[in-house]
Amino acid sequence: MKFIRQVLLAISIAGMVAGVLRRRTKGVVAPQQGGWREVTPQR
Repeated sequence: MKFIRQVLLAISIAGMVAGVLRRRTKGVVAPQQGGWREVTPQR
C-alpha cells in the first residue's frame, strides 16, 4: 500500500510540474522572420 501511495504522489507531482511548464511556455511564439537562407555558390 505504501508503494502505491508513493507512485501516486510521484505522478501527481510530475503532473503539477508539467502543468506549470506548459503554462509558462504558452505565451512563447516562434519567430516569424529569419530562418534558412538559400545557399549561393561562391565565385
